Amino acid sequence: MFARLRDPAKVLYDMLPLPVRYGRPYSVATALLEAGERWDLEKLVRYQEKMLRRLIRHCYNNVPYYRNVFLETGITPEDIGTVHDLKKLPFLTKAIVRKHKKDLIATNFSSFAAYSDSTSGSTGAPLDFYVDRATRAMALALAYRQMRWLGYEDGDRIAEIKEDCFADPERVYQYFPGSRHLKFSFFRVDNSRLEAAALALERFKPLFIKAFPSSLFVLSRWMERHRRKIQPPKYIITSSENLYPSTKELAERVFKAPVIDWYGQNEKVATAFQCSLGRGYHIQMEQSVIELVPSKSGSFEIVGTSLHAFGMPFIRYRTGDTGVKEDRPCPCGRNHPVLSELTGRDSEFIITPERKVVAPVAMDYALYHLEEIEESQIIQEDIDTLRIKVVPWSVISEFTKQTLLSEIRAYLASPKMNLILEEVDEIPRTSRCKKPFIISHLNVEQYL
Repeated sequence: MFARLRDPAKVLYDMLPLPVRYGRPYSVATALLEAGERWDLEKLVRYQEKMLRRLIRHCYNNVPYYRNVFLETGITPEDIGTVHDLKKLPFLTKAIVRKHKKDLIATNFSSFAAYSDSTSGSTGAPLDFYVDRATRAMALALAYRQMRWLGYEDGDRIAEIKEDCFADPERVYQYFPGSRHLKFSFFRVDNSRLEAAALALERFKPLFIKAFPSSLFVLSRWMERHRRKIQPPKYIITSSENLYPSTKELAERVFKAPVIDWYGQNEKVATAFQCSLGRGYHIQMEQSVIELVPSKSGSFEIVGTSLHAFGMPFIRYRTGDTGVKEDRPCPCGRNHPVLSELTGRDSEFIITPERKVVAPVAMDYALYHLEEIEESQIIQEDIDTLRIKVVPWSVISEFTKQTLLSEIRAYLASPKMNLILEEVDEIPRTSRCKKPFIISHLNVEQYL
């Protein structure tokens, strides 16, 4: 059943061991993470500062953009010796990367050692940049670190429920025998494709499921509506989108397995993920330095400095993501600092005409329990207008519509906000096949 493959090159590549596929950088990253498991917090910080000094010296000597920053600010590489010294340097933003992309590439860096990548640009123009082999290898090694923390062993079956697009748009899933991955395409879904996905999962019996939260929500809701079950996996691992409480609660109820979340971004400047306890997010100090900077919304923005990106360095890069630092270590006993929660992005907060900031989780609560709705999206078109797009499973009753509008109004507590409910056939995905729950066309800085 799972042997239907149309791309022999992908099959052969998948069968190669990871150190062969990704070379020495992967082996180096894996060895570093294995050693880091035994380090206390002090040694982790010492490692960060050693790598930081090396990175700063490299940027001064080989990266035109940073050379100019040092000259303009009067700072020398010797002034950046600790993680606390980073605040002496200005932030790096997406706008700066777009404007100075060429000057951010190291002059001693070969383009043959780079991978072109981008962000989706869900609320603006996509951001293009380069990721070098060492950074890519570290990201992969971190993914396997989390899996090991959850009890993964080589050869365990993994299902990936994401919105990837196969070459054949009609294909629902594709099996990779080398890694024992069964990958599903949720770029578009309907009843027959969800039926096919459920049958494949029943037969495959994955020990782990990796999923985009939006895809996981749709599948979980469909399986609950149709009373379908599969053999419970050990864990479900979500990533790439915000994991809202409603999705976690629904998926754990349907699949009888804990949902564990991962935080990261394509720029690979900050990674944090949950361990098997499913509480806070362990900051991966071996990869980067994370700063939490107060933001206009009242949360703390995650600012990251990648310690391994020498090809196109990102120093003090503003991710736009927000989180909360946990003062106590995780009960699991690991020494990495912990984020108690991830609160989303500043661009995903709703601002009412009264200048009240409403977190996206509040809007999620208004929608998740309405079973006639397959998926939804909220767009803030201006300070006075919210457009709520909903995709029905079949039809949406007048009662559901009024309930939805009433609950959103209650969460907003804004009599001036104009709500437009729009029934649509599908929610458009970004160029990275993601579905942001909230899109804001506001300039947050202007209103806060």
